[in-house]
Amino acid sequence: MSSELPTTTRDAKLRHMLVATASAAPIRPRRRWRVAAPIAAFALAGALTGTVSATALNTTNAPQNDPPVSMDNSVAMFVHYDTQLIGEPVQVSGQDETVIPLGAKPEGATELAVILRCQGAGTFNVFIDGQPKVTVVCDEDSSATAGGGSYFSVEDRPTHAVTVDAGDGERYEVWASWAARAVPPAPSPEQTEAIADGEVNEAEYHAQFDRYSECMTAAGYPLGSINKSDTVITYNNPAAAVTSGDEGRCYAEHFSQVDMAWQSDHAPQTTIEQAR
Repeated sequence: MSSELPTTTRDAKLRHMLVATASAAPIRPRRRWRVAAPIAAFALAGALTGTVSATALNTTNAPQNDPPVSMDNSVAMFVHYDTQLIGEPVQVSGQDETVIPLGAKPEGATELAVILRCQGAGTFNVFIDGQPKVTVVCDEDSSATAGGGSYFSVEDRPTHAVTVDAGDGERYEVWASWAARAVPPAPSPEQTEAIADGEVNEAEYHAQFDRYSECMTAAGYPLGSINKSDTVITYNNPAAAVTSGDEGRCYAEHFSQVDMAWQSDHAPQTTIEQAR
C-alpha cells in the first residue's frame, strides 16, 4: 500500500468528505476526516444518519495476493497517535444482531470510537444507545477489506451500548473504545489576521499554505507533489502524518480557515458536487 494519501486542497474542506449512496441522508462537512485505503472512516464525528457503500468508500477488494486487513490494522489506521483511549477496548465477532454493553462513560472520555469490519457481503446497521447512526453496505467485491470507523458523541445516561443489526447470517467484527481526541490548536495570529476582514486574497492563501507546509516539514512529514500553478494548490500528505496527528495540528493552526474560505470562493462548482 502506498505511503501517501493523494490530497487535493479542494478537498481540504471536504477533503475527507463522506461519499454516500443515493439513499443516504445528507451529511454536512462539519469536520475533515481521512481516507486511507483500504481503511476508511465511515462517518463524520457525530454525523447524521446515513447509508454508506463500501464501494463509495474506496474500500475495494484487496489485491489477490494480499491477505484481508486485520482489525488491529484498522485500529492503527483509524486511531491517531494523539488520541487517548480510555479503559479497555471491546472487540466482538458477531452475526445478525449483536448488543455490546459498554457501561458508563469513564472520566476523561469525550467520545465513543467505533470500528466495524464486514466479514462478507451484506447490510450492517450501527446504533449507539438505540439511536441509528450509520448503515454500511458491503458487496462481494469489497467485503475482504471493507470497514471503517467514526467517533460518536453520546448523551448523558447511566450506561451505553453499541448495537449492530445485520441481515440473517451476515457476519462482522466490531471494535469500540472510549476516547479523548486531542483538541486542535487555535489558528495562528497570521491565519486569524488573514480572515479578519472576511475575505482571503491569493497572497494570503499562498502565504498560509507555505506556513502549513513549513509546519509539516518541521514535524518530519514534508508535503509532496506540490502544484501551485492552478487556482487551488494541490499536494500529497504522507499517511503517517495523518495518523500521527501532526497533519491535523499543522492544518488547524496555519491553513484550515484560510483554505476553506479560499476554496469556498474559488473552487469549481463541478468539483464541489463531485466531493459531495
